[in-house]
Amino acid sequence: MSTSDLRYPAASGGDNSAPPIVTPHYASSLPNPPSDPPNGRQTRCATGIRFLTTIHGILNIIILVAIVCVIISAGVADNQNGKDADDSEHSSNAKVSAFHTRNAVLVFAVFGLILILLDTILHVTKLIYRLPPIFDTIFIIVMLVLAVIFFILGCCAAAWEKKMRDTLEDLGVLKRKGAAASAAFFLFVAMIAMIIDFVLRLFNRAPSQSYNP
Repeated sequence: MSTSDLRYPAASGGDNSAPPIVTPHYASSLPNPPSDPPNGRQTRCATGIRFLTTIHGILNIIILVAIVCVIISAGVADNQNGKDADDSEHSSNAKVSAFHTRNAVLVFAVFGLILILLDTILHVTKLIYRLPPIFDTIFIIVMLVLAVIFFILGCCAAAWEKKMRDTLEDLGVLKRKGAAASAAFFLFVAMIAMIIDFVLRLFNRAPSQSYNP
């Protein structure tokens, strides 16, 4: 197919030797419109459903399950047994308050559950892109501090279990034996998974991605 068109044919009379006037025709296209400046930002881990298949998503699930087990274990522990153990005349090497340890474990476990659910929802729904990058760093620091608190509470929960056995087991009034020990175990599991998860995030940065709500 010719790339030229004849705008003016040769005259029918006169000098037919003159060549026709040829106007060249060039194929052209409009330039692409300038793209909008990117509205994405770097994230510490993947987003969307893919987040649940990454190491961070798997660790979040482990933390979530462990914290739920902590809440169940501490929740089923008899509150009155804790008060009785604190008021008992029987001596114990564990110098913690069983009653206050149980309450502290429940409070911080619920707080940790809320934070890990929030983190998972923000990444799965990609709402993390609506927040400034400094939010990631602050959240990592908060979770690492919470991991240290979980370690302390795990040690206290183990001492809580020992105190309950030392003061109440011989009297035959100890109910739900092992509940405090179970809470201590899952606190340590959550603490280890939390440290691995958020230390990895601290030194990791995913490529910049954009989110269009």
